[in-house]
Amino acid sequence: MMHNWTMYLNMAIGTVGIILVFLGLFEFVNLVEDIKGLILILVGLTIIIHYVYHLEKKAGISNKIIWVRAIILILVIYLVYYFL
Repeated sequence: MMHNWTMYLNMAIGTVGIILVFLGLFEFVNLVEDIKGLILILVGLTIIIHYVYHLEKKAGISNKIIWVRAIILILVIYLVYYFL
């Protein structure tokens, strides 16, 4: 069984990974200026994030922690999108 700190570390690394993928894809879409690609990226990331949250619930992580992480993820993506 994993220790709690290991599970939370993996959650943090996963969140950073999602943010980096979003940033890379966002820059690519800005480069090619394709609105259809942007919509596909947003739908794909939404599905991936939903699946990750489902797995976190199955792992026994509380809803409070999942929602706090979700809010932080949304804020970071919004701030990056707004300032870039």
